[in-house]
Amino acid sequence: MKTRVKGFIGEKIAENFLIKKGYKILTKNLKLKNLGEIDILCEKNGKLNFVEVKTLFENKNFLPEFHFNFRKKKKIERLANYFCLKFKKEDYLISLVAIEIKNGKIKIRYYENI
Repeated sequence: MKTRVKGFIGEKIAENFLIKKGYKILTKNLKLKNLGEIDILCEKNGKLNFVEVKTLFENKNFLPEFHFNFRKKKKIERLANYFCLKFKKEDYLISLVAIEIKNGKIKIRYYENI
């Protein structure tokens, strides 16, 4: 399966998960020139949540969380700060949805405001 397809599957799983947690999805795959990309931008109780999604499929010996590092978090922070300044929002969260798909079973771990 191609990486793009795997990413789409993971993002769809994460989107449904966030909706069940009460989030309203504002946009997906938000790209801002020179700042990067965020997988899902959602909102709950007036607070924006910039969500990164990491998905791993069968036969991996590490967790999807390992792909979310300090450098990636800093990129998301720059994008979130720019977005909030531009649209006059004051507060936001950066969160991670880690998804493992093994033997047809899906495990989701959610790290809010990491």
